[in-house]
Amino acid sequence: MYKQILVDPNERDLQRIVWKTRADAPVKTYKLSTVTYGTFSAPFLSTRTLKALADEEKAGFPDAAVVISKDISMDDVLSG
Repeated sequence: MYKQILVDPNERDLQRIVWKTRADAPVKTYKLSTVTYGTFSAPFLSTRTLKALADEEKAGFPDAAVVISKDISMDDVLSG
């Protein structure tokens, strides 16, 4: 799920990967454009994104919006 959540372009400088293909190769720098699993903020960002989506789409999907708004913990749905 994390790779489906885009990071604000202004925040992408904070998520960089420095990479070399070989010891003598030049260093390449990449900016990550999506939420990265394992970062401190990833669980919050995923939950917050789902709740925002539920709020935006509640008119078309009222039952799903209720489940997402009330029955999600981290990235688990606990509903029945």
